[in-house]
Amino acid sequence: MKFGLSIKVAALLSLLVLSGCSTQKHSTEQAHSTSSSVQKSSQRTKTPEKKKQVKSSSENGQIQHALQTCVNDASKKTSGYVKVIGDHQAIHINGSRRQRSASDIKIFVMVEAFRQIKAGTLHLNDMVSIPQDDKVGGTGQLANQDTNRLSCINLLNLMIKNSDNTATNVLIDKLGGLAPINKSIQELGCNNTRIQRKMLDYTALKAGRDNYTSADDVGKTLNAIYTGQLLGSNYDAQMLQLLKGNANQSKIPALIRGSATIYKKTGEFPDYGVQNDAAIIKHKNRAFIAVVLSENGSQNSQIKAMNILGKQLFQTIFE
Repeated sequence: MKFGLSIKVAALLSLLVLSGCSTQKHSTEQAHSTSSSVQKSSQRTKTPEKKKQVKSSSENGQIQHALQTCVNDASKKTSGYVKVIGDHQAIHINGSRRQRSASDIKIFVMVEAFRQIKAGTLHLNDMVSIPQDDKVGGTGQLANQDTNRLSCINLLNLMIKNSDNTATNVLIDKLGGLAPINKSIQELGCNNTRIQRKMLDYTALKAGRDNYTSADDVGKTLNAIYTGQLLGSNYDAQMLQLLKGNANQSKIPALIRGSATIYKKTGEFPDYGVQNDAAIIKHKNRAFIAVVLSENGSQNSQIKAMNILGKQLFQTIFE
C-alpha cells in the first residue's frame, strides 16, 4: 500500500511540474510576443518622424541654397532672411547687418500707430491735418491731391498699401515724431533698426541721417505680427490686413503661380541703389517669411534675384 501511494504521489508531482513548465513557456512566449509587438509599434511610430526630419533637413538645405543664390545674384550689399512659420530656426545671410531701409521702415511706423491705438491715445477714425510741409513726392499720390485732412485709417492704408510718402510724414507727426517710433523699435528688440528722418528729407540725408534696418529685424517683426504675438491678435490682424493690400508685387511674389495669400511691404530708393522686399507667403496650411535688403546694386539684377527666390521658395515649401 505504501509503495502504491508513493507511485500516485510521484505521478501527481510530475503533472504539476509539467503544468508549471507549460505555463512558464506560455508566459515566456506571450512576453516575447508582446515585446515584439511593442518594438514593431515603436518602429512604426519612429518612421514618420524620421521621414519628417529628413524632409525638413532637405528643405532647409534647399532654402539655404536659394537664399545664397539670391544674395550672390543681387550682388553688392545684400542680406536675406527666410523662415518657415512654425519652425524654430530661421535662415539668415548677413541677417543682422544694418542696411538702408527705404520704405520698409514704414512697417515700424505702422507698429507704433497700432501701439498707440491699443493704448487708447490714438483712434483709427481720428481726423488728421495734412500740412503743406509734409507733402513730398516719390511713391504715392497724396502730395498731388487737394486734401487737407484724412483719418488715421486712410493714412495707414496709403502708407502701407501704396507706400505713400506724404501719408507717412503726416503719421510720423501725429505719432509724436521720431522718438516714440524709435522707442517702440527698441522695445521690439530690433537693435539694427532706427528711423532718423522723414520721407525724402534730403537735408537729413546730406547730414548723414538715414533710416536703417536689418533683414532679421524685419523678419522677426513680421513673424510676431503673423503669429499674433506682437500687440495681440486683434491689432496684429489689422496690421496683416494692411500688408495684404500692398500694391507692389513685382519682387519676391512676382513669379509665384498659385493660390497664395501675400502680405508684404516693399522699399526702394534708386538714388542709393536700394531695392528691398519683405513678404509673408501663405498657401494652404503653411506660410513662410522672406526678406531681402539690397543696396548699391543694379535694379534689374536685384529684382530678378528676388523674383527667382520667391519662385524657388514656393516650390520648395509648398510643392
